[in-house]
Amino acid sequence: MSSTAIPKVVPAQLSFLAIYSPSLGISDDTFAQQIVFYYSRAAKTRSKLKDYNSQRVQELREQENEKLRQVGLAQGMVGFAKSFSNGEAVDSVETQKSRIVLHELENGWWILASIDLTQLPAAASLTRTDSSTSVKEPAIEYSAREVSPPALLIQQLVRAQSVFLLHHGSTLEAMFPKHGRTKFCSILDKYWSRYATSWDVLLHGSPAVDIYGGMKLAAGGELGMGVGEEEWGSSERDVLEDFARRTEGLIDVMVSRFGEASPLQQAKFSTDPKTLELSETEPWIGSGQNVHAADGVVFSGLGAVSRKSLRDVSHWVESIYYHGENAYGVRDNPTSDRRKRRRRNLKLEPVAEDSSPEAPYPSQDGGPRPATSISGSELPPGIPPPIVKAAERSLEKAAAAVENAHARVGSSSAPESKPMLASLGDTETWMKVVTLGYGTAWGGKKTSEEAQPAAAAPVPVPPRQRSPSPEAMRYVEPAPDVDLAQEKLKLQIRLENDGYFLVGLKGDMQGLDDDDNDEGNWNNRISLRTIHAEVDRKINSQMSPDVDSDDTPQHQNDISLMSTPARKLTGLRPVVYVHRPFIYMFLFEHRTHSLSNSSFYRDIHTFFSPLHRSLEKSTSPDKVAARLTAASNPYTTLSSTGASAPNTQPIYDLVFDPRTYTIHSSLPNIPDPGTLTAQGLSSASTSTGLSWSRVEALNVHSQILATVSSTRRNLAEIERTAKTSRGWWLVWMRLPPSLVSDEAVRSQKSSLDQSSMLFNTDELREAFLVRRASDATISSSSSAQSLGSGGFASGMWSGLGMGGGQSQRERMGGKAAGWGPKGLSEGIGIDARRYVEELLSLNR
Repeated sequence: MSSTAIPKVVPAQLSFLAIYSPSLGISDDTFAQQIVFYYSRAAKTRSKLKDYNSQRVQELREQENEKLRQVGLAQGMVGFAKSFSNGEAVDSVETQKSRIVLHELENGWWILASIDLTQLPAAASLTRTDSSTSVKEPAIEYSAREVSPPALLIQQLVRAQSVFLLHHGSTLEAMFPKHGRTKFCSILDKYWSRYATSWDVLLHGSPAVDIYGGMKLAAGGELGMGVGEEEWGSSERDVLEDFARRTEGLIDVMVSRFGEASPLQQAKFSTDPKTLELSETEPWIGSGQNVHAADGVVFSGLGAVSRKSLRDVSHWVESIYYHGENAYGVRDNPTSDRRKRRRRNLKLEPVAEDSSPEAPYPSQDGGPRPATSISGSELPPGIPPPIVKAAERSLEKAAAAVENAHARVGSSSAPESKPMLASLGDTETWMKVVTLGYGTAWGGKKTSEEAQPAAAAPVPVPPRQRSPSPEAMRYVEPAPDVDLAQEKLKLQIRLENDGYFLVGLKGDMQGLDDDDNDEGNWNNRISLRTIHAEVDRKINSQMSPDVDSDDTPQHQNDISLMSTPARKLTGLRPVVYVHRPFIYMFLFEHRTHSLSNSSFYRDIHTFFSPLHRSLEKSTSPDKVAARLTAASNPYTTLSSTGASAPNTQPIYDLVFDPRTYTIHSSLPNIPDPGTLTAQGLSSASTSTGLSWSRVEALNVHSQILATVSSTRRNLAEIERTAKTSRGWWLVWMRLPPSLVSDEAVRSQKSSLDQSSMLFNTDELREAFLVRRASDATISSSSSAQSLGSGGFASGMWSGLGMGGGQSQRERMGGKAAGWGPKGLSEGIGIDARRYVEELLSLNR
């Protein structure tokens, strides 16, 4: 038997993440102050180990030294690379075991991330022998396969930073002096530690969409506009716009769709017995599902909030769909200054011996019980014990005064006053206080106990009647076994199907009483948050006109936030309403009084519930195929007399518009590892796109990422065509900016190579078309069937222009791309540019 250990495959993961500013420590002694945030996976693992304090101190010292070494090395690489790149900073470094990315978030503030590459067992011939133990250990190979490229990693960090600033509304440079170093570092740690823990550095979801960082639109685009488009949701658009205009304090509205309506909702409108039998087992929101091709924004508001801010809000909505109430800014208030108070157990202090004449009575277990009149279990919450004891002392003094008055006015045979009971439940004592003793002084019938001589021994006070102790009430009827976790899931599913507020009024909308009398109760149930966005004062006349909004588009080739000009931000109150499959984002003015009334939230729920069914039908991915009939003649490039058969494979599109920050994509996601689709065992097409294997998806998305990276270096290039080694054609092109007349587009389509000279290249749209080659071998992993009912292949509709695109022409594997007229005609099979123009004109 060989003692060689079998190594395991370790996927690529984050090693450390740091945020630092060189201006915070300009000397060697203050160098450590440059680092304001640092996360290390190894340090976090060591911190969980329980060991001696000396070892813990040593580990902390090593962690601090490692942190300083990494940041110092990063600064050295940046300074060294600037001398060879005309002052431009290096953004990535590749080593044998890791991939390091650096990015300047804003002027003087850097973020540094190191990714440990995937560890694979090496070949058997590469085993090494440990001389100390004479044991053969297999070598390990480090692979960058399926690891996100540096440009995508940086884009993901920039997106995370934009969501952070959305909640805090200021730059890092302004936040540091405002909060001070301690609180500033605490704010960063609260956000970035959570992000670093859940950051997936492998290719997943739709990297082709993520690389652009735009606002993703749904498969069918936004709701229709105007008469004649009622089938595409123009009526629902009118309702949303009217609601936004007539609601006091409401600035703008955004509606996003994720997934499909639940089977329970579909069963309400179906007579099919099979549909009625469907049930749900998992919640829809917060389940960790990535955004699919059919998901995205269906209504982007009235334009009161700038497109750049809407993009950041849409990214926050996507994180809410992924994380649910655990998303940043939902359960916890990021801007709250209040610290969590430690819970204190309210324990009554022992009463002094002279404060109560009543002796301690024995407890159930035989031990002495404190002589307090109100036990800890009976003490009302919020009343400190000293106040209760003071009240009892005051009562005893008043009762004693009454007894003295009675002794002065009464006869000599008046009964001797008995001891005062230190109990709030003594009826006789309370009666004496209320009547001031006159009831007893006036005389009346006296009992035999009261008529006894004064010289007789005092009669002991009978013990106070107490309610049965908990020991005597321990036995209860056995309750049925209830799975609390399962009941919580059922409640969550029901709330999603009925509609509820994730940010706003908490609770079940169906069971709430429309009554605002109990203000304290409602205030505890209403969660208020603040986000910061640009508001267009010209469109929104409700706001004061003294603040301007900057809608200058961000340079599409420079994803840095530091190049963004200073913006005037306005604090808004977000209200998040969830009704599967929609997430409504209402943005109110910061001082909107109706947000503190529960009836206002109930009115919103009542208003949008009847709209749910029609909105779900008009935005369904099933409508996409019908909308494509307007572009059913794709202007094929194949000769009718040629031997080649026309390509009947579906076409997938991806279009990005830098002017509106929108991206539209019908390209399917990368299947998750371990699923049947990832292994190529599923042949059923779904509404989210083609059912292809994980290998094919990685092949296409990787080629798109490579094309985006290479075309950004040459802004004069306007079109590329390529064929991958797995038989996929990709066409990439640049298009004129949006919001230009159709005549201008048609007049320039014959000389597109000069269009970049007429427009700012930063505003040119990018489009990708992806299609499987007709001569490719069709496997079970990539269903060659047209996507059928419920499926979609291509779409592009928005009055403002949309979408995101990517593609590529590089070779992959051993099969070369087809170039020249023959290769182009046998490629995607249509006039790609004319096809995209038809898609863009669907919703003028």
